[in-house]
Amino acid sequence: MFETTSARASARELSDAYGTLGRVLHAYEFFDAAEACYLNATGLRRAEVRWLHLRAYLYQQTGRFDDAAALYLSARRASPDDYPATVHLGEVYLGLGRSADAREQFEAVVERYPGAAHAGLGEVSLRERRFNEAIDHFHAALDRLPDATSIHYSLAMAYRGLGRLDEARSQLERRGAGGARVADPIVDELQTIVRGERAYVMQGRHVYEAGQFRSAADLFRKAVDAAPASATPRVNLGLALAQLGDVNAAIEQFDAGLRLDPDNLTAHTGLGLLLARQKRDREAVEHLNAAFRQSPADTQISGALVAALVRLARTDEAIEVLSDVRRLDPDEEGTLLRLSLLLSDRERYREAVDRLDESHRRFPDRTLTATTLARLLASSPDRAVRDGQRALDLAKTVYEREPIPVHGETIALALAELDRCEEAAGWMQRAIDEAVRIKDTVESVRLKAEAVRYARRPCRP
Repeated sequence: MFETTSARASARELSDAYGTLGRVLHAYEFFDAAEACYLNATGLRRAEVRWLHLRAYLYQQTGRFDDAAALYLSARRASPDDYPATVHLGEVYLGLGRSADAREQFEAVVERYPGAAHAGLGEVSLRERRFNEAIDHFHAALDRLPDATSIHYSLAMAYRGLGRLDEARSQLERRGAGGARVADPIVDELQTIVRGERAYVMQGRHVYEAGQFRSAADLFRKAVDAAPASATPRVNLGLALAQLGDVNAAIEQFDAGLRLDPDNLTAHTGLGLLLARQKRDREAVEHLNAAFRQSPADTQISGALVAALVRLARTDEAIEVLSDVRRLDPDEEGTLLRLSLLLSDRERYREAVDRLDESHRRFPDRTLTATTLARLLASSPDRAVRDGQRALDLAKTVYEREPIPVHGETIALALAELDRCEEAAGWMQRAIDEAVRIKDTVESVRLKAEAVRYARRPCRP
């Protein structure tokens, strides 16, 4: 009896030792070594919720969502009061595209964590194209978590899905980096392990992700003081200052970070984006190019680089960038659309139509691709590439799926190319009436200006 009790105590102590070492390694982001320790800890004590929960969180951090889901479920079985695991499980199910399962998790904690739960339910509704429901959830989340400014982006997408473009634009202008997270004592305890520069940086990142940018900046300044020769705290300070709107100070920190680490991707990206925002495009392009070479799949970098090149009238270089991006991800619709528009700007209409056509044949349900192709076929300045009947067929199919004003205008363009002017004018009036009905003032004014030419004969573009 004495030996059995002693053996159990030894197993418990050894499990705790492995788990404690795993936490230290996890806190310092040595993920592989931390995982090995957690595995040993749970191997010795399978029902210890701390090590199950932390290993699940590690898998969630590193994109291993299937493994994370299984472990969060195990953590909840071991401790039904582990409510943060329920929120994390909902987030993981979203990452796996399992909307119904994610909805179940968020609904289970909506009373306990209303902000995070409504944010999660909004994401579920958005993916299910229940736009009105998504809007209600996102507003409920923001009422409780006003610093969770990343929600404004999702809210903008919901308004865009309803065709309420003015409200979508307004939300996009308010988006930020603050996330909707819950207090998780098991995970939050990791932050207390780290000391010195690393501690300040990790604590700063933690509050930064929660949208508390002023507190983050204070912590990053302490990290700079602790390690003035390190680029990492300066770059993070630059990010926080940029969120606070102190652009010049942010640029100064990014510059300092690059002097210490000339290849720092985050510094090149942050500096390039800020310079581009100030329309200092020649300087911005230098840094955005450096960032793009390191991370060509980052759409924020490539998008900003293309925009700066276009403003500098370096359109051919912008086309090269987009072509490189498309080779990495040939199925990404946004890249294709930007590329087709730039090709059109360079009067390379046949290339634009061919690329859109090829993508439409592979993805016939993509509304923006079909609409852009239809508008080029209806109104390209190169009449050799026009095909009014095909444009009309495409436009009608799109309108049946999404009867919003701009899609009605596309039908009018196609009808005008076919010289069916009276029908075209009728469709334009229908588009105007719909824009007025949904109170999209900008769109209704634009459509009224465009409608004038449909009264002329001939009305071909």
